[in-house]
Amino acid sequence: MTEWMNLQTLGTMVLHQGVKFLYEQAMAALRRKLEPGGTPHAPPHLPPIFDHVSGPLTYHLDKVEALEEPLRKLSDVVSKWASGAEPVNPANPEMMMATAALRLAMEQVFQQRLTFKGEQRSSDGLLGNPLALIGALLEDVLRLAPLGLGHRTNPSAGLINLKILGL
Repeated sequence: MTEWMNLQTLGTMVLHQGVKFLYEQAMAALRRKLEPGGTPHAPPHLPPIFDHVSGPLTYHLDKVEALEEPLRKLSDVVSKWASGAEPVNPANPEMMMATAALRLAMEQVFQQRLTFKGEQRSSDGLLGNPLALIGALLEDVLRLAPLGLGHRTNPSAGLINLKILGL
């Protein structure tokens, strides 16, 4: 469950570019699922913040289908950082776990690892049971989001949300 911790050593600018890329690709994958079959597309361009991959990135629609709900939820969560509406902060556990979970999901969609340059990750290929790990990270993210942990400066914001949720 330490997959998301590897991202903490990356710089804010690199993380922002990574979150933006992952968000855009998740949205593109969800759109492609809705398109009529056979519509040709150019492969997505991998930004230079990532290590090279073994081949061109291609969307595996069967994986998009299997991961549709987590892709939608994670895209919704990371949209605030991808758009710049909230600052990227490596100390924010919600952002880091959501980014790691979205990356794991997109690795399944592309069937390739997406490793940031300079990041230390195991080289044993795609994780064995990514759905369980993505699900666990998503649960953690959704548990943090209503509490307002990690991204608000108002210390009582979490208490207000708790009170509203308790009604």
